[in-house]
Amino acid sequence: MKNKKIFKIIKSVFFYTITFYLLAYIIVNLFMPEKAIHVFGYQVTSISRLTESMKPNILPGDVIVIKSVDETDIDEGDIISFYTYVQGIDRNQNLVWVKIKVVHRVIDINEENQSYITKGDNNNDIDVIRNAQGEEIDLTYDQIIGEYAYRIPVLGTIATALRNPIMIGLVLVNVTIIVVIVKLIKQKDKEPTPEEEKNL
Repeated sequence: MKNKKIFKIIKSVFFYTITFYLLAYIIVNLFMPEKAIHVFGYQVTSISRLTESMKPNILPGDVIVIKSVDETDIDEGDIISFYTYVQGIDRNQNLVWVKIKVVHRVIDINEENQSYITKGDNNNDIDVIRNAQGEEIDLTYDQIIGEYAYRIPVLGTIATALRNPIMIGLVLVNVTIIVVIVKLIKQKDKEPTPEEEKNL
């Protein structure tokens, strides 16, 4: 019986630890996405359905995992995620520079200033990197988020939906329901009575 109790405790601890970890990751990734990779060592992100720049290796709608990477570990041929700015329009229809996340391949490294030249596998031209003022700059390690690890096909639509506050609420409600159901199931697994123990 002792072993059974210990096993139940281990199962409960494991379940709640995983649940807490996943909830923590979801919250950090949704509300502080730039911090997620520093806190957890990886980041899950989605590739826009509007871009085909990395076909056929990464497809529109894919979910990809980005892992943290040291500057010394970035080589030519690696796929990295980084920040740059592109022109957009604000609510007042004014032109502004918007910070975006890009996932492209390193095609060359400038050893003199340790900057990186990148390009989408499906693009003809190299990337032009800009700062918040729209000025052309070199891509350095400071702008790099991490290195591409692997992809999960098609799940980008789900990841995009989860950025909606309503969807966040639904996810949290569903997780709560799952926890409650598991608790109820565990309550049904009562310990055997002394008579039942004798028959074991």
